[in-house]
Amino acid sequence: MELLETIYRNIRLQLANLPANIPKTFESVNKAVNKLRVPPFTKENVLYYYLPMQGLVSYTTLSVSVMNPHLMVRLFPRRDITDVLFLSAGGGAGLWLWARPHMAAAAPTRRFSWAFLGGCLWPLGSIFLWAILRSSIGQRPILGTVLGITTGAMLTNIALDYFHYVELMFCGEVHLPEETYSPNSDDEKYDIDI
Repeated sequence: MELLETIYRNIRLQLANLPANIPKTFESVNKAVNKLRVPPFTKENVLYYYLPMQGLVSYTTLSVSVMNPHLMVRLFPRRDITDVLFLSAGGGAGLWLWARPHMAAAAPTRRFSWAFLGGCLWPLGSIFLWAILRSSIGQRPILGTVLGITTGAMLTNIALDYFHYVELMFCGEVHLPEETYSPNSDDEKYDIDI
């Protein structure tokens, strides 16, 4: 945990010591972006909105890379960018998790370790799923690309829904039922002897 605390302190120190001309650049970009109705360029929005969005784009591109590697070789003939896409998708997911309200009360080291774990497991688990899907559909690159993007979008929507539910429950807006579900509850309701 001391290593995580040191990493956290170093990152925080680097963010606090940004050059003075960066805020001026952000102001000029904010004026241009204001017309597009996207969040303004602030340190928090860049870290917790734009970088996670860039990670989502990398995640989608990673799905294409796994499901249709020949297309990626044609687009990037000199370099395999799968590792870069994985790191970018994981970093975006980790930053998004770091900024979630239900994690705000945790100590920074625990929060960092949870965000790091989620940022690693999310794209890695997806890669395993895509590899299984790719082997099951065979040599069908168009179907593989569509299937990869579709499953990536579905997994992302399920994760967003899950974290939205967790945050509603954490904030006290969702109340748990007094009787929790048990697998045998239907048996009791219908008086079935098993």
